Amino acid sequence: MLRYIIKKEIQEIITSPKFVFTFILCSILILLSAYAGIVNYRAELKEYATSVSLSEKDIAAQPSYVSLATHPIRISKPPQVLGTVVNGIEESVGRVAPISIASDPSLIESKYDGNPVFAVFGALDLMFIVKMVLSLFAILFTYDAIVGEKEKGTLKLALSNNVPRDQFILGKAIGGYICILIPLLIPMALSLVAMMIVPNMAFTGSDWLRLALIFLMFLFYLSVFFSLGLLVSARTSRSSTSFLILLFVWVIFVMVIPKVAVLAAAQINPIPSIHEISANKDAFLQQLQMDGRGSYQKWYEEHKNEYDKDPKAFNENYLKYIDESSKILSSKLDSYNTAIERDYQLKKRVQQSLAINLSRISPASALSFGTMSLAQTGVEECDRFLASLRAYKREYTKWLVVKVNRRAAPVKPGGTAKIDLADMPRYRIEPESISSTLVRTIPDFVLMIVLIIVLFAGAYYSFRRYDVR
Repeated sequence: MLRYIIKKEIQEIITSPKFVFTFILCSILILLSAYAGIVNYRAELKEYATSVSLSEKDIAAQPSYVSLATHPIRISKPPQVLGTVVNGIEESVGRVAPISIASDPSLIESKYDGNPVFAVFGALDLMFIVKMVLSLFAILFTYDAIVGEKEKGTLKLALSNNVPRDQFILGKAIGGYICILIPLLIPMALSLVAMMIVPNMAFTGSDWLRLALIFLMFLFYLSVFFSLGLLVSARTSRSSTSFLILLFVWVIFVMVIPKVAVLAAAQINPIPSIHEISANKDAFLQQLQMDGRGSYQKWYEEHKNEYDKDPKAFNENYLKYIDESSKILSSKLDSYNTAIERDYQLKKRVQQSLAINLSRISPASALSFGTMSLAQTGVEECDRFLASLRAYKREYTKWLVVKVNRRAAPVKPGGTAKIDLADMPRYRIEPESISSTLVRTIPDFVLMIVLIIVLFAGAYYSFRRYDVR
């Protein structure tokens, strides 16, 4: 009996105009998003290689360490191959970070800087299509699953033939869910084939695992709205009422809750602006530089008589003093910056965590945060990149301060020698492990699973008591 109900439900939906429309629209959107993602990734890969090459040439072209200290070096963020599926915040936060002694690293040159119109329409990726379009179609497929059968009189007829109610609702759920997956899986499979054959798009084993988890989250998300549709359909007596209720709930889940959560978090846990933090750091740096110049001048005045006796020994002692003083000043600067940055990052994480947890009431937010984490295109990846830049800046600053101060020694006048970059620290960042990502996404998976169980159990219980007359 269950098999027959599933088969009948699939036949009815597949032959309906709404399925044809859904399949055509989803196929166009998914294939278009795959094409846009592939083109965008290849362009970003080319820009990344060009940016790295130009940055290396720019550093090598600096005439002195002093010039290098006043000229920020540029670190480019490598593009993520899974950004073709889940774009996340990659295009809005910037792709390049200038590193200098005087300021903290921050991302610049976002795609929106070059063309603000992209900020108006946003990116078209698979996550957007599933979150916005397919969730609406899940409602369209289920709003009349029970109440529609009642209005047509077929529900009373079916149950009068000793069809068990549990098998009836289970059969309609399975059949309808298979039908909503077809417009997703077929064009998605074609998109994956296209990505595999395109040059420069190499998926690692970790990428495939992340991709599988992203698709699993898509299935769970659609199951939430599908179960919600069954519940509302089994609790109403008119299909128009069912559709209006589902549309209202969809707007609340997808549109309202995520935005309200961010506003609420900003009011509950306000944090200082990044400009205030940078101003404090700049003021402390300037004070240290003044103290350092005064200290060097004082040492020079106290020991300048030694220069006539033994210039070589004088220069060696002066260089030694500069190295020791530079390390002390760098240590003070690092300690101050680390303390103020730690406090700022802690407050920001608290606010960010509050916003995420509040918005997770909505399955749409859970889908967004979960898939972005898995695709490494979310807030956490951006924070991780900036944290690695701050760590690199400390290492780079120590190296550069020593080089600049050594050149400041009162050695015999002459031309400035070409800077030596052989021992310059190089930036590197390790990819995040899949286990670390899973720890963050487990709450999103759990939330969706709980919602599916609760909503479907509610639909099952409601249908068991449903008045078919």
